[in-house]
Amino acid sequence: MFTSPSVRVRRRQATKPTRAEALGSESPTDQAADSLAAQTLPRKKQVTEAKRPVWLAPFAQQALQPNDTSNEHTTNSASQAALSESEAGLSAVDASKGFASNASKVDFLRASDPEPQPEADRVLLRGDKHAVFSIASFPEAVGRQLGSVDFGSVPIRSGVNSAGGFAFVATPTSCLVWPYDSASSAMTSRVYRLAMPDPDDTTVFETPLVALVSAENVQSDVGVLACSPTGQLRYWDRVAFGLGGTDRFYTANLDMPDASDRCERIIEVFSGLFVVATAKGYLFQVLLQDSQGATELNVHCLSKGAGSRTGMLSRMSSLLGGSQFAPVATDAGDVVVGIAGGERTEIRHSRELFVLTRQRLAKWVVSQSQPEKFMFSMDIVQTLSAAAAQRFDVDVDVEVDVYDIAAMRSGDICILAGLYTPQTGKRVQLVVGMLRGNRVSVEPEVVGLWPLKYAPDFRLCQTGHSQPQLVLPEGGPGMFAVFPKAIVGVVVSGTSAVFEEVVSFRDEGILGTSSAPQFPYASQSTSESSLFLTCAGAGVLQVCIDKDKVLASCAHSANAEDQDGEFISIETSAASWPGSGTRVGKASVTSSPEREYQTQIEQAVFFGLDNAHNPLSFAITSHVTGVDSALETAVLRVSQSILDNTSHFIVDRLDIGAHLNERLRHARAVMQFISEGALTPKLSHETRAHLCAHAEKLAAAVALWEYQNSVWAQKNGAASQLLANLIASFLESAGLQTSDPLRTFFRQHVAAIGDVLVFMSRNLAALRRALDDNESGRRDSQLISYEANRIIISILQPAFMFRFQNAALYAIGDLSDSPSTCERWTEHSAVVDLLMQRLEASYSLCREISGQHCASIYERISKSVLPNDEDPSDLNRSLSIFDDAISISHASLPDATEAPSSEEAKMRLKLDASPSLTLLRETIDQMGPLANLFFRASVDRISLLENTGLSEAHALVCRYEAARSRYIMCLVPLARASVAFRLAVEYRDLASLVMLVFATDSENAAMHLRAYTERFGRDFADVLFAYYEKRQAWASLLYTQDADFDSWLKRYVDSRMVENPHGPMAQIGWIHDVKMNDFGAAAAKLARAGRDSLEVDQARTMLSLSKLAFIAVEAENAVNDDTTQEAHSRLEDALEMCQIQESLSRYFTVIVRNNRDYAPELVWKRRDDVSDKKAVLDAAMLTTTSNCRHDFPALYTVFNELLRCIWNGRMLSVEDLVDVLTFPDNMSCIEGSSDDAEQYNVLVRERYSLAVDILSRASMNLSEQTREATLRTIWRRVFLSDDWPEIHQRIGGNVPDSELRQELECTRLYNVLQSCLATRELAHPDWYLLPIDSFATSDLDYLASTRLAPRFSSDVTPDSEWKPLSATTSPAVQKDYSAEDNYLRTAIKCNLGSYYSEILRMVTDQIAHTTRSVHNSSDMDAQASTETDSMMEFD
Repeated sequence: MFTSPSVRVRRRQATKPTRAEALGSESPTDQAADSLAAQTLPRKKQVTEAKRPVWLAPFAQQALQPNDTSNEHTTNSASQAALSESEAGLSAVDASKGFASNASKVDFLRASDPEPQPEADRVLLRGDKHAVFSIASFPEAVGRQLGSVDFGSVPIRSGVNSAGGFAFVATPTSCLVWPYDSASSAMTSRVYRLAMPDPDDTTVFETPLVALVSAENVQSDVGVLACSPTGQLRYWDRVAFGLGGTDRFYTANLDMPDASDRCERIIEVFSGLFVVATAKGYLFQVLLQDSQGATELNVHCLSKGAGSRTGMLSRMSSLLGGSQFAPVATDAGDVVVGIAGGERTEIRHSRELFVLTRQRLAKWVVSQSQPEKFMFSMDIVQTLSAAAAQRFDVDVDVEVDVYDIAAMRSGDICILAGLYTPQTGKRVQLVVGMLRGNRVSVEPEVVGLWPLKYAPDFRLCQTGHSQPQLVLPEGGPGMFAVFPKAIVGVVVSGTSAVFEEVVSFRDEGILGTSSAPQFPYASQSTSESSLFLTCAGAGVLQVCIDKDKVLASCAHSANAEDQDGEFISIETSAASWPGSGTRVGKASVTSSPEREYQTQIEQAVFFGLDNAHNPLSFAITSHVTGVDSALETAVLRVSQSILDNTSHFIVDRLDIGAHLNERLRHARAVMQFISEGALTPKLSHETRAHLCAHAEKLAAAVALWEYQNSVWAQKNGAASQLLANLIASFLESAGLQTSDPLRTFFRQHVAAIGDVLVFMSRNLAALRRALDDNESGRRDSQLISYEANRIIISILQPAFMFRFQNAALYAIGDLSDSPSTCERWTEHSAVVDLLMQRLEASYSLCREISGQHCASIYERISKSVLPNDEDPSDLNRSLSIFDDAISISHASLPDATEAPSSEEAKMRLKLDASPSLTLLRETIDQMGPLANLFFRASVDRISLLENTGLSEAHALVCRYEAARSRYIMCLVPLARASVAFRLAVEYRDLASLVMLVFATDSENAAMHLRAYTERFGRDFADVLFAYYEKRQAWASLLYTQDADFDSWLKRYVDSRMVENPHGPMAQIGWIHDVKMNDFGAAAAKLARAGRDSLEVDQARTMLSLSKLAFIAVEAENAVNDDTTQEAHSRLEDALEMCQIQESLSRYFTVIVRNNRDYAPELVWKRRDDVSDKKAVLDAAMLTTTSNCRHDFPALYTVFNELLRCIWNGRMLSVEDLVDVLTFPDNMSCIEGSSDDAEQYNVLVRERYSLAVDILSRASMNLSEQTREATLRTIWRRVFLSDDWPEIHQRIGGNVPDSELRQELECTRLYNVLQSCLATRELAHPDWYLLPIDSFATSDLDYLASTRLAPRFSSDVTPDSEWKPLSATTSPAVQKDYSAEDNYLRTAIKCNLGSYYSEILRMVTDQIAHTTRSVHNSSDMDAQASTETDSMMEFD
């Protein structure tokens, strides 16, 4: 059992039990609360301290001092002083030295100690069975010395004398010695500088060997033995209390046989007896006292022969070339790598001495009073290679490097070695081999060989400062393998390792360790195995292993692999050598990867990241490709234990706030450790989100506890207990009863803080309704609403803030590797609903309070019609004030979000001075944060639903966008316009942003619009254009002074035309095209606008402008291809349509003027009054016969409607224009010789052929059904325009051919065909129909129900005397078309088909004759011209 070095006072094998042992073994602490429901709260450990190691009891005792919350982060100096005084008086007996400690000197030293370092800072690592402590930092002088040394060129030696509490740091010229132990802390400022033996030119960069010698009978002093590389010895028997000080020392020389040899090792075998080994294997025994006990340096070189150390025969043998002083390393290149002192032998007062070289193991027996004796020398490499081959079942040669040797108290030998095979290359497998001999003189055999988990990627050095070391404090069973930047702690049971842990160091590395154990060992070993060491930048450290706990755990599970670390014995395990690229063998101590990761992460989180001066490295590596599931499991376990307060590293505290902050710091440190180790890609996005959620909940808990403390401080009635009652009800609903539910929740159930919000959303409304019965209850209800908002804000705002501030750390921002598909606690649907409910309730509360106490705010609220509040039945609330470009009632009111005045500040502080106004102001202040939280939660949930592909994503988007605009705009009447602007910018509600610009600060609208355009670019411009378009602010829309704006507006106009080709953009878009010199686009838009115009004059104007733009394009580009010609032709056709309608309008005007006693106004002066209606009726009657009106009454009504449209200058469609041209049967010519009369007469004569021509030109814009039906209508009425029964009666008999031709040439059919074929050159037979194909039977449904019946309802004014066609009149329209078909059948019976064929032949022949005449005339002209030219040439 071992205790913390900062709590205990240094003892040297004291008989009194340690303080940890006095506290007793593991005992349960306060009983934890019952666990909550399985799906509501995480399960808790029944005893929170059940797994805390016994030797950590002082930590718990210190942290749980009752009624002491002021000094929870520091050690109480008074209690520490009392503890030091009480323990300083104890007399400790040194079992190894056999003398009593000087209690009075210890008391004196401790009385002057400064306040000890806090315990949390001294613990560098703490596991279940091992720990690392910081004993003391380097004194200032030592720190300066180390800071001035270049470790790459100047070797540093350092070590610790744990028995005396001293440490040293040596360079080639000096050695600094100082007391580090707390018992000698009064002298910590004193550093003793010792001058090393003068180096020569060959050893100027070599540091002497240094050994600290425990001073006899003096606890606070130490001796120093230094040996230069060339064998010069210096010995200071007293450093601190010596009469001569550091200048008094003893000297001697080793007289090394080989001048090129160097001293490499020094070890204390007995008290006062040291052995120095050279690189080539010469051994020198150094005695510090003579036979009478006086200080004196005696040096002797060990020989392999028996006899006196100073006998004449030995000297003569040496002079004659004898081998008594032959080195151990006899082979070329073989050097000493380690020496170790063993246990006592059968020879009185003797000890074993083992010397390890690169190839051999030699053994001596040395004694203070007897001659040394050489026992054996064996090939250790071959022995270990054979054992490794058998152990790992390989059939290849195993290469072995030996590094160091140590002896156990049982007499067994442990050797640290490295194994290599051709498959592993330079990758080393570290092993510890155990050798055992039956007798002193017998060569030992390998009885155990176990691999270590620590596997460096480089080949270790067998000599030098970076050589690994093997240290066995007190002879085992705990041992430490020391590497340059790592220490492997091992506990041995029998011949196998039952415990192994690796302690890694940062770049500073290890300078030195405690010296080899002194002999004899204590009669009874302690429960701890401790290794003291010095670390650059950290000072003196202590590594401890609880041997008793390790061995006890091993005894209970000796036959199975324990998760905490078990062994595989060499006898029962069958390990095999792995393939290339893998580690050799199977580790003796095994555990799951999750457990190993978890242990290392816990150490880093609780001891590494919080302590910047911690020299230990807690880095972990993962060789898994992609996501490492074991690492994910480990980090989630550690983080969850911190969240649930179940980790045994967390100490309970009375101060809940400090306790929560500590857990929050540790929770964040989990991801910080992963990030610093570049392991973030090894965690999936979901795992990182879970880790962040754990820390978010702790951040929310910290803020929520601060809120509760502030509420308790205000003592504001029952509302201050809202959170306490809410949590109590929540825990009770989960089946948990506790006397202090609030503190229980914050200690153990923070993970359920999101469920608290869900619980609140379900119960808060019912609580408020229960209080609204009376005036006092309504006041409490208002306060509860306000406090509920504070609770929600206190929970969610810190959580979101933590997430945003640490988004890069957790890699969960916009640049994360993949979208998340797991639901976070802040984006639960109940949380979104709760926030929306709170916003509505808070706005209603503001309306309610302001209606009674603040008229200015109430007036603004009552005038504001928020989105989704419009009431079409109420004219005052049919349109929101925010739909206007400028809102007068809001633009003049200052924003109240600026810094409050002194009066407002006083109102905030004195809640009871004006409680209603204060509550109003506070509730208004809550609207912004609540809206922000609602928007953020909604955005996150929308992202979740879209990533998971759920169908409700679209519904939530629609709901969110509507609510976002509503709650942003509701801040304006509450005098929080600046908050509204920030929210609109943050969540890119550009539509609301545009409205805010014009509704709150119209004077500076241009400046704001420019700023937001620069920020959001085209997206904002499109919204602004839509705003202008909705309000028909065409001037503002088209007024742009920026090149980017011009291009954005053009794209916007073009996109709107694609969406609505006949919309307003077609009417005004050409203006912007002309500004941008895009005349082609302007021509296209003008042409479309002309075709879509309802007025003839407007259409003519648009088409004329389009023609001008078209001409500009032709002039600029000089393009005259087929496409251009076609576009030009279509434009000319559209202009001709306008001209035809204008001609028809004037014709009907002249007809009425010539036949009635009044003169109607010109078409552009008409206003559709009574006189116009009479003129339309007259024009219809004058151009039709009574038979037509009688036979086709429905079509006559349609004709009247079309005439009214022409009379009012309205544009007609192609079908309507065809009806106007072909339906009247009495369109007479105008008498007179004027040009207008001739123009009208041509129109009358050629109206049928003109109808066919119009249809042929507009056919590309008509559907096939419309085109075919219109063509049949034209030819049907052409055939009916002649009286074929009468014609047939005249020419149906025996008449001459000339009379037949003359009669047929007088028909309208002949004139129409001649005009179509000869004059208009319409293609035959595309635009011609036979009489049999001209019936309207197949077109009745289209003509009556689709085209005519629903047409004219919008063209007839309510007071018009004409009734529009409707579905009930469709049969009448069909009846009229059927009547036309009947007349056509009658004509066909009168041989119309034959007459049509004859007329068509006659017209064709005439056209052919005319064509031949023209060709002949051209040929004659050409011949005459040729003859004339010939005569001129002859002349």
